Amino acid sequence: MKKKLAVTLTSVTLVAAMAAVMGGQAMAIEWHPSRTQSEVGVAEETTTTSTGSTITVTTPTGSQVQDADSPVIQVTPVSETLAANAAVDAANPGATGEQLAGTPTESGLTYAANGQLNNLYNQVTSAESTEQLLTSTAPAAAAEFQASVGESASAYTPIALYDVAASPSAEAAISESGSVQVAISVPGVANGTQVVAICWDRNGNSRVVPVRVVNGVVYLTVYSSGPVMIMARVQA
Repeated sequence: MKKKLAVTLTSVTLVAAMAAVMGGQAMAIEWHPSRTQSEVGVAEETTTTSTGSTITVTTPTGSQVQDADSPVIQVTPVSETLAANAAVDAANPGATGEQLAGTPTESGLTYAANGQLNNLYNQVTSAESTEQLLTSTAPAAAAEFQASVGESASAYTPIALYDVAASPSAEAAISESGSVQVAISVPGVANGTQVVAICWDRNGNSRVVPVRVVNGVVYLTVYSSGPVMIMARVQA
């Protein structure tokens, strides 16, 4: 039902829905990075690109995303990437990150892909402000934040960290269409929560990404595989 609603909303209805969301009360949260380990989930198990390709959306299944023959997007919370690399480290004492980079892990991602999100989590936990965090980890997104969102980054705080990984055929479908929307459930997000996403690709390039909230579901526009940080507006 949620998917049908998302697909059939007219542009006028969507504008009205977004106005209601953005006009609602901001989320009553403070800087609390550990909350970014809260489990995000998949709200809709398939998504369709603008060119008609259907992609399965899943959380980790134990299989490696890059080995999937079918179009798949995997959503992996930071709690799982932290645990997966910790297990590899324990099994390979003394090995360097470079040596382990291509190692498949229990998260369904490589050690290097896990490490990209884990490194971001470490910087979130050590940052003193959102502005400092974005300046150090996402300079391109930091530069466009005010113009894209209409407020400074200091008005927002991270509430979720996860990785979005596309299988080879899913990457091809996304490349053909330019992007695809993925529906995510994020703890604490409901109608009225003002949210924005910062996304990175595997090369570390960042951008501010469109997000909309419908019936408490976060619809994120995905352009490529890589880490995602969902931020919510702090209540004044």
